[in-house]
Amino acid sequence: MGNKSERKRQHLCLHLAGCLTVCLVLGSCVAGLSRPQDHSLSPSAAHHLSRGETMLRNGDYDAAHRESCVLLDQFNGQADDQALYLLGMIWIHPDNPRQDLRLADTYYRRIIDQYPDSSLVAASRTWRAVIADLEEHRQLKEQMETTSLALQQQLKSAENRRIQLEERLQQMKAIDLDLQ
Repeated sequence: MGNKSERKRQHLCLHLAGCLTVCLVLGSCVAGLSRPQDHSLSPSAAHHLSRGETMLRNGDYDAAHRESCVLLDQFNGQADDQALYLLGMIWIHPDNPRQDLRLADTYYRRIIDQYPDSSLVAASRTWRAVIADLEEHRQLKEQMETTSLALQQQLKSAENRRIQLEERLQQMKAIDLDLQ
């Protein structure tokens, strides 16, 4: 019995840690988009960046993705780090039905590797750490679910064995009564 309550407590702690992580991610989604105005961008590039951020805030992830790709394709070198950061935010966003943490991690890694002087490097490192933490929690959850399933099967098997032994005991008692 003590092990069962301990497992429940561990399971609750894991869920609380996951919820806290998701809250941090949600709060950072909005905070991560606020940035100082970059005056080196052409007005058209700034428009696409602003539009992409607005689309992300409005939950239109495909449109935000398109705007980021336009920035990378048509305004090469002007806001690549910002476009990559926006792509990372699109793929990590918890409300995105096609959320892809590995893809988001790839974009953040590209910022760190290709734009080491960018003001977004620190935020990208933070996001990579959050992604690593989320991945670790996901793996732990899968391990716990696998263990839980195995324990449930063992419990069911033990219960079946107990029932068989009780039936056998009843049969033996009946035979004893017949012999007396």
